[in-house]
Amino acid sequence: MPVENDVILTAVGVGLLLLLLILLASMRRVPEGFAYTVERFGRYVRTLEPGLRWVLPVAERIGARQDLRERRTNVVLADLLTRDRISIEADMTCFFQVVDPARASYEVEQLDDGLTALLGVTLRNQAAAHDLDTLLAARSRLGAELLAACESTAESWGVHLTRVELDALKLPEALLKAVAAERSTELERRTVVLAAEGERRAVRLKAEAERDAQIMAAEASARVSTLNAEARERSAEAEARATLMLSRAVAEGSPQALNYLIAQQYVDALKTLAASDNGRFVVLPMENGGLSSSLDGIRALAASAFDRTAAPAAATAAEHASDARNASEAADEESRAEVPSRDPRAAVRPFQPPDVDGRIG
Repeated sequence: MPVENDVILTAVGVGLLLLLLILLASMRRVPEGFAYTVERFGRYVRTLEPGLRWVLPVAERIGARQDLRERRTNVVLADLLTRDRISIEADMTCFFQVVDPARASYEVEQLDDGLTALLGVTLRNQAAAHDLDTLLAARSRLGAELLAACESTAESWGVHLTRVELDALKLPEALLKAVAAERSTELERRTVVLAAEGERRAVRLKAEAERDAQIMAAEASARVSTLNAEARERSAEAEARATLMLSRAVAEGSPQALNYLIAQQYVDALKTLAASDNGRFVVLPMENGGLSSSLDGIRALAASAFDRTAAPAAATAAEHASDARNASEAADEESRAEVPSRDPRAAVRPFQPPDVDGRIG
């Protein structure tokens, strides 16, 4: 019995050990961001998601391990010909992500190599359909065209193309020198054009400034002429009103207003003669009867204007002034009668300018 018990215990231990080995052989740990394909006797059956998974130890095995994260692949193409027969070198980057691990494992032999070849062929076809200027000016549009052209094929491989970026286009050395010379010529042309535009603008602004100045001067002159005309019109109206009032006063039998006007003009004429810068002396007339009569008229006009009730007194004063004036005239006539008669030419003394000392010769 003890021997049989030992045999049974040994068999149980071996069985447990084998079961443990089978469990360990069938257990698979899939990390996050990956997916494993399972093959049973060489045929794909399922895909293992991230976590702890089980497979049949003998019948099943792990076929392919696919990375589900977004990846990138770099494509470098040399001797890329454009439509205008220019050879360039292109550097392109493609970003993609595996969405179907089974297709990515069994539809294409090497996924990275397949994407590189697909992008290279598509880029060559796109470059042959465009000239160099279009490729240099529309790199982002060319990347979108490459993405649209490769998307259907990539989907059949279980891959989603995120974006395609054309990193650089390298031109030949001779072509670079030609492009640099062309750009230098273009910059010089733009400089000349800008200078000409600046000169033309300056001339136009100067002409506009001169035109505005002339317009403003003409407007100022027209304004001054208008103001002068208005002043002359108002002066003429004032003269007309004064003349009308004078005529009415003379018609009503009051000649004092006429005497006042004559006296005022007489005094203004004397002021003008005295204020002249060219005259060395002023010759006043010896006969002052007209000025006296004018002053009498002014006195009578003022008396009649300020005191209507004193009209008889003013008339008496005017008569006395007239008598005094007549007496003065009579005295002048008598003095002239007493002077002996001489040659009229001798009475006129020629005018001699003063000497240096201010004396008259």
